[in-house]
Amino acid sequence: MTQNTATRASSTDSQTPTDPAFSAVVSADTLGTTLDALSVLVDECVVRTEDDGIAVDAMDPATVGMVSLSLDADAFEAYDAADTDLRLGIALDRLRDVVGIADSGQAVRLAFDAETRMLHVRVGELAYTLALVDPDAIRSPPDRVDLADQYTASATLPGAGFARAVDAAEMVADYLALGVEDDALYVRAEGDTDSIEVEFPSEDCAAFDAGPAHSLFSLDYLASVNRAVPTDRPVRLRFGEEAPVEAAFDIADGDGTVTFVVSPRMTVN
Repeated sequence: MTQNTATRASSTDSQTPTDPAFSAVVSADTLGTTLDALSVLVDECVVRTEDDGIAVDAMDPATVGMVSLSLDADAFEAYDAADTDLRLGIALDRLRDVVGIADSGQAVRLAFDAETRMLHVRVGELAYTLALVDPDAIRSPPDRVDLADQYTASATLPGAGFARAVDAAEMVADYLALGVEDDALYVRAEGDTDSIEVEFPSEDCAAFDAGPAHSLFSLDYLASVNRAVPTDRPVRLRFGEEAPVEAAFDIADGDGTVTFVVSPRMTVN
């Protein structure tokens, strides 16, 4: 894919658009967490500007995993979407490099020039100009299908517990089984010689809705998702019988949400 993603840096923001189609001020921590969550599955995405914040739906090239993200206007120190129908094609690694220069808690200023299709980013005394990717050249996920009828069980558990279970499974196998048995959520993985099993009884979950559920998932994808899951906050899971697993958690002190969906490995009876 050919894309124009040149980055320029200067010590002045003289080129910042005077009437941007979109502008915002956000802490480097919030923006960094947002970019990190998206980057575990995709290298580029389309950011949509809306009245009440930004939204992203992106799918990995193999169409196995999808990430959806919403960040409310309240998560920003300032937010102004003059055009609420913008589609900004973002090369995530380029923007992450710029945001990574900022100190923790430092404000990052964003301004989009619709005429030049440049995103102006200011971090302290440094001003960067990023050429955006053509949004039509970025793989878009299919229209989001309502999976509610496939989800027969759900559980809310500590992010740290979910992370440990995935890490343990990754040590012994390439696939992980997730399901419900005896009023508990189980995680199982079986390798050639070793196996692991982790259970989360309903009483140890902040919320638990039992139902018939068992699915097998690639640990390549769940391990990627695991890198974004916060260990200090709960993660909300929905799953079913040979159904996708949905893992959702809050970011930006509750002003944003990240949702991952990973398709199962179908088994042959």
